[in-house]
Amino acid sequence: MLPILAVSAFLLVGAAPGHDGPHGTTTPIWAMWSIDPIGIVGPLLFSYLYFNGLSRWRSPSHPVRLWQRISFVLGQLTVFAALVSPIDALSDQLFLMHQIQHLMLRVIGPVLILLGAPLTPVLRGLPDGFLYDYVRPITGNQRVRRAYAFITNPLLALSLFIGTLWVWQIQELQNLVVRNTLAHLLMHFTMFASAMLYWWLVIDPAPHRSRIHYGLRVLYVAITIIPNTALGALVVFSSVVLYSAYGETGHSFNLSALDDQLIGGLILWLPMEMMSVLIAGVVFIMWFMNEEKAATGRATPGMPRGRRRNPRPRTTSNGARPVE
Repeated sequence: MLPILAVSAFLLVGAAPGHDGPHGTTTPIWAMWSIDPIGIVGPLLFSYLYFNGLSRWRSPSHPVRLWQRISFVLGQLTVFAALVSPIDALSDQLFLMHQIQHLMLRVIGPVLILLGAPLTPVLRGLPDGFLYDYVRPITGNQRVRRAYAFITNPLLALSLFIGTLWVWQIQELQNLVVRNTLAHLLMHFTMFASAMLYWWLVIDPAPHRSRIHYGLRVLYVAITIIPNTALGALVVFSSVVLYSAYGETGHSFNLSALDDQLIGGLILWLPMEMMSVLIAGVVFIMWFMNEEKAATGRATPGMPRGRRRNPRPRTTSNGARPVE
């Protein structure tokens, strides 16, 4: 879905001559990369800690499989692309590109990263002195544990995940983030952080154990479809331009402001719903596999599931069965 959206967006803007630089120069779209320290250093640092931790983890209690490592890398690349590639530069000029960026930061990146089960590898990748002198005392502190229990409350996590999307779509705030760099960074941070918290409870990467049962997680994901649909519909069916800041750059990219808003609203609406359904399906499969694993563990070793070994009759010393 993401490659299709990205390619379609670039085809839409590809007819434009480029982006005017500070001295009136024209820059091709493919060269419009951003110098974002967070978008560059963050993925590199966490990737180093992740693979360094895996190399130092001699006897893993829950091995991280190859597909999980690939998922983690793809997640980091998604975050990098959202914050550093031309998607970031174009997000200040096109509402539709901004929605693609939000989709990458709120859904695709966090889900792929958490599927990689990063908690133990990242912690093991830290320097021993830092891990034992700082991380362990902090995680063992009762106040920290109570704070963790509070912020991982499912209702709070759901409210933050939905609330950040709605709040930043308010006209005045959306115009502000396009015009103000600090506000833009704050929006990215709150969206990504709330998404990591929300998907943390859904995906449940080992060794973490979510307090939400698998069956409820399917519903937990499905609930997000309703407010997302409502917000997308408000944008799509608006007959006026809601966000004037995108037109201030003077680059139409052969799109009117209403057309840009319409396509952006559809991206906000439909792909998010499709991905929610897809992730709910993945959670359902995880639920089925977990039940299968639990049932296998309860079965008698070496015996087919569904059959019980007949107990050997007890006998007395002379071989006769005792009276029951």
